[in-house]
Amino acid sequence: MTLFHGGNGEGKSNLIEAIYMLAIARSPRTANDRDLMRRAPAASGEAYARIAANVERDDDPLRLQIDLVSATADASATADAKPPRDASTAVQKRFRVNGAHRRAAALIGQLNAVMFSADDLNIVYGSPSARRRYLNILIAQADREYLRALRRYERIVRQRNHLLRQIRDGGARPDELGFWDDALVNEGKLVIARRRASAQTLSQSAKPIYAEMSGASETMAAAYNPNVPLPLEASDDAIADLMRQRLAERRAAELARGVTLVGPHRDDLRLTLDDMDAAAFASRGQTRTLALALKLAEAEYLAARRAHQPVILMDDVLSELDAARRIQTLERASRYRQALITTADAHAVDARFLPHIARFSIRNGAVTPISN
Repeated sequence: MTLFHGGNGEGKSNLIEAIYMLAIARSPRTANDRDLMRRAPAASGEAYARIAANVERDDDPLRLQIDLVSATADASATADAKPPRDASTAVQKRFRVNGAHRRAAALIGQLNAVMFSADDLNIVYGSPSARRRYLNILIAQADREYLRALRRYERIVRQRNHLLRQIRDGGARPDELGFWDDALVNEGKLVIARRRASAQTLSQSAKPIYAEMSGASETMAAAYNPNVPLPLEASDDAIADLMRQRLAERRAAELARGVTLVGPHRDDLRLTLDDMDAAAFASRGQTRTLALALKLAEAEYLAARRAHQPVILMDDVLSELDAARRIQTLERASRYRQALITTADAHAVDARFLPHIARFSIRNGAVTPISN
């Protein structure tokens, strides 16, 4: 384990964000890549950022790199791309694996990581989209076929929505939907099946972790909740048939609203304590423990499915836990080959762990070793 200590605003979260971005190819904190770049001198009008790491593995070393360049700074590099709507804010993102240019999908999963942060409460309290994103990041790191199907599915939904709006406005015919219905079902059935199986595994792993950490008698559970009603055991073909049936039932509503109302982009992950909805009934402490159990179960999930253990990233979460849960969390983190922990509180780590932790201070973005 490695501990990074520093005050607020010194750069601790930037370090964790950079590592996690190399695992999932996007920032966990912002959807706007421009926010990741320090602005260059006004005279140049250019902005540039690079995130890179050497990953040491038993079988082969790995070099990962992400470059972000403002469109105005390097327009010549994307002559074949469509001009950005706003060149002053558009950002190009490029990926390299061992020096070779790759697509984002080829980067995801090269480095597996699980990130713990204060935002984890959104898994419980947040919208269904936050829980879908949690599942997508988890599964995509271990299942490249899922990632490809998800990317294709998202493109299909966008194109199908465009066609639905054209039909609604009289610019296209309803019979043109047949092709996109087939495409939606073909990709959607795989997404649903993989999410449901992963949610079951996640729930099985999280239950004992929650019980240990909470010390309470209530039982937590996580269950995939598709917007297409499914029997407990449904084959891919059965999922496809039920999706087609649901599409037929919602056709009029989709045409009226101009959006796709059926499919995994509208599904949810239902989290419960003793069969009661956690978002509605869980206390703050229960919610924190539930989110922590899910994250620790996520690490177990990746460790069981990948040749390399995930890197554990804890961004200032220890200060939000009581002493017992801090010890339990650190004990579980210590089971993995690498855990990077940030804190603003030097006393957040129990003394029993300090002889086994490499310690660094972060001040104004500079990292300095601390002797034990």
